Amino acid sequence: MAHRLIIDTDPGVDDAFAIALAARSPEVELVGLTTVFGNVGLDLTTRNAQRLLAYLGRTDVPVVRGAEGPGGAADVHGEDGLGGQAHTLPESDTELFGDDVTGFFRERLTPETVVVAIGPQTNIARALDAGVEFPRLIVMGGGLDVGNTTARAEFNFWADPQAARTVIRKANPIVVPLNLTHRCIADAEFLAKVDQTLSNLTGTYRAYLAGRSENEGIYVHDAVAVAEAIIPGTLKTTTHLLDVDDEGALVEGKHQVEVAEDCDWPALRAFMEQRLSV
Repeated sequence: MAHRLIIDTDPGVDDAFAIALAARSPEVELVGLTTVFGNVGLDLTTRNAQRLLAYLGRTDVPVVRGAEGPGGAADVHGEDGLGGQAHTLPESDTELFGDDVTGFFRERLTPETVVVAIGPQTNIARALDAGVEFPRLIVMGGGLDVGNTTARAEFNFWADPQAARTVIRKANPIVVPLNLTHRCIADAEFLAKVDQTLSNLTGTYRAYLAGRSENEGIYVHDAVAVAEAIIPGTLKTTTHLLDVDDEGALVEGKHQVEVAEDCDWPALRAFMEQRLSV
């Protein structure tokens, strides 16, 4: 029986791959997308979520508009959040479910529901502060002594450090950090095998990374986290005692957190290629 999944997201190119992976996986029932500012502003992340679902033939999946804030990664994901290619996806006439993410969580969470948060943690922290309990929460964010926005801070945690701190302290999440996702590269060969429409979203991201490394593809940060929700045990975790500082960096602390530190990337890559091809 499929288990239930909600994705809290700021699409975002790697978010697009993560959403497509979930939408095309029969192991999960995609219950909804909740949107948050992040890679770009909230209007764009919400529109992108709707367009992606329309492209994937999943207009049955509700989209809930979440927390506002500044977009901070247009240089990575393009001004529209999807590499300048959002216009290639169909417009969606599906009405938004609303803008009460906490209420949506209260209504839709069951003991079998997994929530994967792949943007800034603002929506999740607000729900926790309102007393919502997450049966299983997987977070793409943070890094152990590594960052991608500052030397020590990963973007999602940097974008709202207080929210990240609340999640680490209250939610007992599985954290999927840069230490792992930086080893999970969708290279040119991968991108040639998957859905061409999705692959076409990656141009700005690829150019950004090519200017900073020898990486000829993209990091699929968010899809790695969603893969763990689809098939539990995909990622190997270790317990750490952590907290989040005012910069958004993961630091030593007193809160037990399961950190994903390893995976069988060749097997996971093959799984993603199969699910993301058409």
